[in-house]
Formats: sequence, C-alpha cells, structure tokens
Amino acid sequence: MARSTSNRKQRGRAKSSVLLNRNALWAALVFALLGAGLALYSTNMTFQIATQGVVEASGCSLNDLVNCDVAAASSYANLFGIPVAWWGFLFYVFAALGALLGAAGSKGSGAAPLIAVGLLLSFGAVLFTFVKAYHLYQLGVVCLVCIGMYIANFGTAISLGLGIGYAPQRWGTFVRDYIQAGTGNRAGLGFDPSLAMTAVAVLVVFGIGYAGALNYQKDITGTNNFNMSSALEAHFRQTPRDIQIPEEAAVWGNPEADIVLVEFADFQCPACRVSAFHLRPALFEYRNDVQLRFMNFPLDMHQHAEVAARAGVCAAREVDFWEFHDRIFEDQVQLNPRLVTRIAEEMGLEPRPFAECVVSQEVGERVMSDRDHGREIGVTGTPSLYINGRKVAYWNNTAFIHEVIKRERG
Repeated sequence: MARSTSNRKQRGRAKSSVLLNRNALWAALVFALLGAGLALYSTNMTFQIATQGVVEASGCSLNDLVNCDVAAASSYANLFGIPVAWWGFLFYVFAALGALLGAAGSKGSGAAPLIAVGLLLSFGAVLFTFVKAYHLYQLGVVCLVCIGMYIANFGTAISLGLGIGYAPQRWGTFVRDYIQAGTGNRAGLGFDPSLAMTAVAVLVVFGIGYAGALNYQKDITGTNNFNMSSALEAHFRQTPRDIQIPEEAAVWGNPEADIVLVEFADFQCPACRVSAFHLRPALFEYRNDVQLRFMNFPLDMHQHAEVAARAGVCAAREVDFWEFHDRIFEDQVQLNPRLVTRIAEEMGLEPRPFAECVVSQEVGERVMSDRDHGREIGVTGTPSLYINGRKVAYWNNTAFIHEVIKRERG
C-alpha cells in the first residue's frame, strides 16, 4: 500500500513537471523571431559582400567602430562554407516552432520534446555568443545586428527553459534529467524526450538548410567547381615576381608589414570596381599583418582611365587616396574629367593647383612607370593582384585570399 502511494506521488510529480508555461513560451517565440529576422538580414549582408563587396555602408554601419560590414566580410562570418548567421537562422526557426506549438497548444507535454531540443540548442547558441563576441573584439568593431542576435540567444534560452519548468539556475539539472530520460528514467524530466523523432527533426531542418545555403553560395560566387586545396597548391607553385613599388604608391594597412599585396588597377575597368569594394573589407581583420599597395594600369581601351590615374596620384599627395579611389569607383559609369575635378573640389583640393598637377609631365611619367613595370612582370589585364609576388587567380574569392594570407603568416 505504501509503495502504491509512493508510485502515485512520483507519477504526479512527473506529470506536473511537464505543464508548459505559455507566457514564457510566447516570450521565447518573440525572441526567436527577433533573432531570425536579424540572422536573415545578416545572412543576406554576408552574401552581398561575397559577391559585390561593400559598395555602400549597410544600415547598421555608422562609422569605423560601429560597423556590421567588417564583421560580415571577415573570415569569422562563415562556418563550414556558409554564413554563420544562417546557422543562427535555422536555430531560431527550430526554437520558434517548438515555442509556438507549446504556447498555442494544450498545457500537456505534446510539444515538450521539441522545446527540450530547442533549449539544448540554445545552450550552444549562448556559448557561441561568447566566441562571436571575442571575434568582434579581435576585429575591433561593434556589430549592432550581432549584439541583437546575442540578446535573442539569451532570451530564447531563458524563455524556453522557463517554458518547461527549468529556470537558468536549473539548467544543469535539465541536462542531467534529459540524459537520464534518454536511458529510460523519465522521473526527473517527466516526459518522453522522443529522441528518434527530435533527431530527425534536427537533421531535416539543419541538413536541408545547410545544403540549400551551400549550393546558393556556390551559385552566386561562381565557385561550384572550385577546389581550395588545388587552388592553393597552384598558387604557391608560382615563382614570386620581383615587384618594384614606388615609395609614394598608396598604401592601406600596415606599411611595415611583411605580407605585401600589390594591385594593378584601372579606374574605368568594371572588374576593378568589384575589387575596389571587395578587397579591403576582406582584408580588414589582417590590417596589421598586410600592406596593400595600389599601382596604376590604365588600359588603352578606356578613354578616361589615364586622367583618373593621374588624378589619383595628385590626390594622394594632399588628401586620403582611398577616399578619392572609392569616390571614383562609386561613380565609375560617369567617369570623365569633369567628375574627377568635382570629386577633387569636394575633397578640398584647390582647383588650379590640382589641374596643373594632373597634366604635369612628372605625374604622367609616374603613371606610365606603374603600367610599364606591370607589363614587365606579366600584367595583361586588370585587376591583377599579387601577394608577396605571386599572382592571385581568385582575387574575388574572399576565402581563398584569407587562406593565402594565413599561409603567408606561417
């Protein structure tokens, strides 16, 4: 009789432990939807930067410190070949589904297995938050979208835990109870975790999501048949060229760095425009380890390329070359001498001295010297990028450039 009473009490405790807290689950749904929206925005930004570079600052990039673009262009923005934010989106979708089923359904345990898995995944998301925060620290930027997702991670985890009766201080107990329930002892957890069903659900959501994002990324970047190992092997088989860089060649990064990138470019070349807004964001996390040098290679087919190159040399002597460089490429389709003069005036250059500099023999010889040296080392088109003397075949592939730099760093 005593044993029967004890069993009934135990079953009662097990039953009460799976009563769902609907208010907490509605809160979890709100946090998950917030995270999903931010993750989708960040994923789209990462894809855009991979294909177009940073032509214009995104809405969450306010200055050099508060800058989401730098975060999205870095090597930290991808995991297993796809945007980290997309993994976050898949997690938020899974968590939102479990929260919605629990909040909108009965107070029984029907949705509890999905909520429990969502809680386990949210633990991983919380831990990953600290890893990503450290990455932002290394980049030296504040990413508002990232911070929004970090808040969503904590909010989702806390709300899902409360939804099935596990406050943050009992998260360790939840992990223990979940493991024991998986071995058949459900007294603590109070419901069948349905391991097979939930495992299938996780595999379907994350498997399909991963495959879809990977194929999409390969399509938009044109890397369907790209083999990183073969590309790196071919790159480092090259004999480095001896590139003579003029002292006044524009530099970005660390002028004393051992890793030297040299780009030969034409201001009227459409592909150079892509490179202009792709290369420096991709290099930002290595800005203390590399120096990027700009050298002129105006092509004869481009009517206004030489005057733009001359203007760049003159602008570099008085103002920020890279601002002038970006302004020219932003309005590349309208490139002509009038545009060059207008940009120079807007940047504070005196019209007459600037005009005299542009047409001077000395500046013309400097531009032609860049081009002639480029021809000597084998440059035939633009953009042509060299890293420590080796030509980079995949200059628009951020992952490839990152790998080359990592190997050059030793």
